[in-house]
Amino acid sequence: MTERKRGVRVALAALLFCASMGFGAAQVIAGNGAAAPPSDYCDNIACRAECPGFGGDLGPGGPGRPDVCYCCG
Repeated sequence: MTERKRGVRVALAALLFCASMGFGAAQVIAGNGAAAPPSDYCDNIACRAECPGFGGDLGPGGPGRPDVCYCCG
C-alpha cells in the first residue's frame, strides 16, 4: 500500500510540474502585444493618410498612451 501512495504522489507531482511548464510556455507564446507592430494587415483607414503608398495599422502607443499608426513598407 505504501508503494501505491508513493506512486500516486509522484504522478501528481509530475502532473503539477507539466501543467505549470505548459502554462509558462503559453505565457511566453502569447507575449504582451507590444513587442512589434502588426504588419500583416496594413490597411487601417485611419493610417492611410499618415502612411501614403504602403498603408499602416494601429498599434499600441505604450503604457498610458493612445494607439499610434505603424507604417508598413
